[in-house]
Amino acid sequence: MSVITSAPRWSVVLVGAALVVGGVVAGVPAAAVQDPGVPSVSVVPRELSCHLTRVGTQLVRCDNLTGLGNPAAPWVPES
Repeated sequence: MSVITSAPRWSVVLVGAALVVGGVVAGVPAAAVQDPGVPSVSVVPRELSCHLTRVGTQLVRCDNLTGLGNPAAPWVPES
C-alpha cells in the first residue's frame, strides 16, 4: 500500500521541481556575443565571386542551381 500512496507524492514533487526549473530558466535573459575567432567581415576576391544568372528557367550561381526549382524571373540575365 505504501507504494501506491507514495507515487502521487513523488509526482507532486516532480511537477513542482519542473515548475521551479522552468521559472528560473524563463527568467534568465539571453545575450548574444560575437565569437572572437570569426572575422566580422568576410572578404571574397573579385574573381571568385559569382553573379546570379539563369539557364533557361533555372537560377544559377557559380555553377550551382539555386532557387529551389522555382522559375527564374525574366529580368535575371541569361548565360
